[in-house]
Amino acid sequence: MEGNYMFSKALWLIHSKQSRLALILLYLVYLIIVPFSYYNNTDDLSRSLLTNPSNPELYISDFSMLSFISPIIVLILSILLIGIGRNTGSIDFQFSLPFSPKQLYLSKWLFGIAHIFMATVGLIILTLLIHYNTNLHKYIDASSFGVIFTVIFLFSITFFTIGLTIGTITGHYFSQTLFTIFTIFSPIFLYFSVYSNLKGIFNYELSYNTFEQRISNWSIPYQAGSLSISKNFDEKVFHYPTFDYGNLTVIILYLVLFLLIGLLCFSRNANVNNGKLFVYKKFGIFVNILFVYFSATLIALFTSTIANGNNTIIYLIGLIIGTVVGFFFYKRLNKFFD
Repeated sequence: MEGNYMFSKALWLIHSKQSRLALILLYLVYLIIVPFSYYNNTDDLSRSLLTNPSNPELYISDFSMLSFISPIIVLILSILLIGIGRNTGSIDFQFSLPFSPKQLYLSKWLFGIAHIFMATVGLIILTLLIHYNTNLHKYIDASSFGVIFTVIFLFSITFFTIGLTIGTITGHYFSQTLFTIFTIFSPIFLYFSVYSNLKGIFNYELSYNTFEQRISNWSIPYQAGSLSISKNFDEKVFHYPTFDYGNLTVIILYLVLFLLIGLLCFSRNANVNNGKLFVYKKFGIFVNILFVYFSATLIALFTSTIANGNNTIIYLIGLIIGTVVGFFFYKRLNKFFD
């Protein structure tokens, strides 16, 4: 049992029951919706050939769409595997089994990765079957699929790992959902809050170029890049996605970092705080500070907008009001989940 915990039939049956809805969505999108959408490009290509037989126009955005939808589905999967389990007692039952917390976490993680991998392999097979049995293979280079599916797979398992790891420190599916969303977009939120406060208090503006570079370099939602295949009438060649090794490095860093955090934080002792916002009280204090900070910034922006100006005094008043409101709102929220 010790060596096969990640493939334990009992654990995987539990995981399957917990995550049935997300798995149905995953395979529905990967094996039906996206392949069917890719097949529809044959009609677009045929119409384009009627207009310009020697130089058709085509835009295939199905895989870019998948890079947006897939992270949402795998985040739902991660919430069903941990967050819902904390509220139904399933996590308590799993901790009573002869497995360590690390083994339980790795079992959940590998379960999700296996299904994402199988869905991706199924999509690859269906895409290639459609590709080589339609007129698409005459114009589209199939080697571009290597880049597309590699990026989508890494992107999806990273989002899944982030969501699963956030579930190890949150005590409720509500807080897991909200804090996962915050974590994913945290570089953007942090930048805009710093930008707003510098401008509101000191009338100092960060350059847009700095913003664009920092956000795109470190925010995980930007790392997939464009996965579309396109060609206009006035162009002779198709444009294909290529590997951006900087983006891939960031994706892998997120993946490794959150996997390690998840292994460290999934604890039997912390499980006594199931149902609360966070299973670690000290981390809850940290989130409280963040919540008050962002609430203060948001209300300061709101008051400044109402005043229709860049008055520092009004902005500071908004910060004070926002701090008080944020503090008492979080206190009330925390009490609700105690």
